[in-house]
Amino acid sequence: MKIGAFAGMAMLGKMDQILAPKGLSMTIAPLGAVCAVLFITPKSPAARKYNMFMAQIGCAAIGVLAFTLLGPGWLARGASLAASLAFMIYTKSTHPPAASLPLLFIDGAKLHGLNYWYAFFPGAAGCILLCFLQEFVYYLKENFKF
Repeated sequence: MKIGAFAGMAMLGKMDQILAPKGLSMTIAPLGAVCAVLFITPKSPAARKYNMFMAQIGCAAIGVLAFTLLGPGWLARGASLAASLAFMIYTKSTHPPAASLPLLFIDGAKLHGLNYWYAFFPGAAGCILLCFLQEFVYYLKENFKF
C-alpha cells in the first residue's frame, strides 16, 4: 500500500502549493505517521476512525491550551504530552501520531496564529483526506487485480 502513502503525501503536498501564499501547510510530520498507520496497519486500533479523529482534535487542542497557559518551553511540552496521553487513555482513542501535535504547536511559531483552529487544521483536515484516500485505495485493492 505504498502507493496510497505516496498518493496521500503527494496530495497534501499539492495542497501546500495552493495554501503557501496564506502561510499554511498540510504536510506536517504527524500526517506522515498517519499514513504509516492507515496504509501499513489498517486493522490496528490506531487506524480506527474514532481513535484518529478524537485523538487528533483533542491532542491538538491540548497543545494550544498548554502553550496559552505555560508559554513556550519544556514545561508546556511535558505537560501537553502527559495531558495528551491521559486524554487518549480516558477517551479510549489511542492514536500515537496525535501525541506529536501538541509539541508541533508549541515549537511551531507559524502555527500559533491558528490558535484553537489548530485542533482542526492541519491535523484533522489532513486525516479526513487521508481516510478518504485509504478507503479508495482499499476498495481498488479488493475489487480489481493489479
